[in-house]
Amino acid sequence: MSVLKELYREYFRLGVACERINENWKNHEIGNPDKEKLMEEQFNSMTFGNELKPMYNMGFASAAAREDFLPFVINPAAKAMLDWAKEHSMPVRGHVLVWHSQCPKEVFCKGYTPVTFPTDPEILKKNPMMKFFEKLNPVCYVDRETMLKRLKSYIFTLMEYMYANGYADTIYAWDVVNEAIELADKTPTGLRDSYWYQVIGDDFIYWSFRYAKDAVNEMSAKYAALYGVDASDAEALRGIQPKLFYNDYNEWMADKKAAILAILDRSTEAHGSVFGEGLIDGIGMQGHLSDNNDVAEYIAALREYADHVSEVQITELDVKCTCTNANAEYYQAVFYKSLFDELVKAKQEGVNITSVTFWGLTDDNSWIRGANPLLFRGDLSCKKAYEAVVYAATGGDLGEPEKILCDLSDRLYDFTSKDGKAPDPEALGFRMRGFGEIAITDRKVHSGTWALANERRFGDWCGISWDASDFIGQTVEISAWIWNTGREVVLVGDFGGSFTQIAAKQTGTAEWVSISGKVQIPAGLHSAGFVFQVREEEGEISPLYLDDMTVKLIGQEESFENGEHIASIRGAGHLPFITVVDNQSRDGKGHSLLVTRQEKDATVKFGASSYIGRKISVTAYVKTDDHLIRMGLDGAVSTLWTETAAVPGEWTKVTAVAGLSEDLHTAEIYLETDGNADFYVDDIFICPA
Repeated sequence: MSVLKELYREYFRLGVACERINENWKNHEIGNPDKEKLMEEQFNSMTFGNELKPMYNMGFASAAAREDFLPFVINPAAKAMLDWAKEHSMPVRGHVLVWHSQCPKEVFCKGYTPVTFPTDPEILKKNPMMKFFEKLNPVCYVDRETMLKRLKSYIFTLMEYMYANGYADTIYAWDVVNEAIELADKTPTGLRDSYWYQVIGDDFIYWSFRYAKDAVNEMSAKYAALYGVDASDAEALRGIQPKLFYNDYNEWMADKKAAILAILDRSTEAHGSVFGEGLIDGIGMQGHLSDNNDVAEYIAALREYADHVSEVQITELDVKCTCTNANAEYYQAVFYKSLFDELVKAKQEGVNITSVTFWGLTDDNSWIRGANPLLFRGDLSCKKAYEAVVYAATGGDLGEPEKILCDLSDRLYDFTSKDGKAPDPEALGFRMRGFGEIAITDRKVHSGTWALANERRFGDWCGISWDASDFIGQTVEISAWIWNTGREVVLVGDFGGSFTQIAAKQTGTAEWVSISGKVQIPAGLHSAGFVFQVREEEGEISPLYLDDMTVKLIGQEESFENGEHIASIRGAGHLPFITVVDNQSRDGKGHSLLVTRQEKDATVKFGASSYIGRKISVTAYVKTDDHLIRMGLDGAVSTLWTETAAVPGEWTKVTAVAGLSEDLHTAEIYLETDGNADFYVDDIFICPA
């Protein structure tokens, strides 16, 4: 077994997020000897998943707390983890000083006493969890100056605790501010409309970094002797001074990246900027990704951040599997390898990446259980993703994906079963999107015995998803019956991480309603799905029930109206150029494919691998000055299916019916003519015969 930290030692630290076992959570890492051993073997950095967050360490209820003094009071789990890290010489990324989430509401309130807007009792009956999400009434807010004093005292007492108790040479970095940008909140500077923002204002980030920097400088000098350092030696002091980071998610998206850089560069009449005053050392890119994200876009953002700070760290890396068949781990591994290939390349080219931290050790304890985003399984065995990270350093090859036969049969999900038992939703392709849970129920049923329920949801974006990967490249019709009391149910296509609204239907009538739509799922993906979501009135999150869902195959359509298409060049030495053009189309209004060539054997082919093992009907339209058009199956030995006389200068319909053997690994349909004239192709349609 390779050792990751050794393979990447010359590039950057490799870290892992972990938590301490407690009475409620037995599958955490610290306290489990086998998981601790794996961590020590493979990683040279650790981040506490929760234990150092404000919720568990802000001592507003302690005897030392005052109206303008908020002390750091370490929780026992954090103390135990710090001691473990020190004992095992494991460097720690501190996470986190200031965050809107997992931060006690009390710290923003006069006398640390919250006053909230009460939740409608009827809503609480439906979802008692909504009590937790009650918002503070601004009448209880402390004033800005008091909140700044609380912020300063918390950061200073935290830093002093770390220095006084011997952890300064263990903690090498701190996330000072986490996830402060939320463009959807539409504040003038792009800041999240958090309590930090509401009580202090849009410079709370500046003051967080100002206090953190001042605290590090003061405490490192005050406790220098404890670490054998001369307090007058600035260079030596830097050895016990943690680097200070801003950390965020979706940090690679252009608009959010711009907002992050702008807020760190923002100054006022009262003070300079975080960048301008040198208060920050690095940007933390969380890296919560999916295996269909664009690695190039992510790396481009990393390089841009590196132009503004001395260090960049990937702080919370995980990669969700979007494919659900036998190739799920393969495509995840391909992404991991591509990402680490580019990270190594960027480092070699001078980008100062200093740490990459995986947000968890094993899939069974990931914060997104079910997405299997990490390098190790729950039994500590290595996944193909682990091999991918190894191969990015050693040059190994992941090989090819398994051959998968797609099931293009029509589907009906009425949630009945032959044995009379409730079916397993996941076995039928249904999963929860976002936070919450789905289950079979008999409480709300459109027909039969059972329906699918999503009774615990935490926002509009949460809902019921269904795996449509078998139908990639196909046009399908989907319909379902929905029961919901929200404003509107929406059917969305999740196509490689790009979301497309297919249909919407008003609900709220406490009756079952039907929603349906037709959509072409793009080709070239390795995963696709449909998602049922609810648009709610503000403050409401209502249950969602689904029954009698059907999916019907229409066929594989290609009219060349999108950026991606199923065509590729074909030739033996003489290759054509293929171009989507808008000056020719069968209906005179759209696009077609132009095949430009000099030789007769320079032609074109079209992917149809989804239909392997089936008998199909194929239709295409060709416009050529040659006299004959041929269609067939490409392979080691090409098979001619049909030969059609062309009407020179006119669109000619070409059709064929043929079977595709199950022995094929790929299926490609070719079109050629009897001469070497350029030709156009439009409106290809493939469907079961």
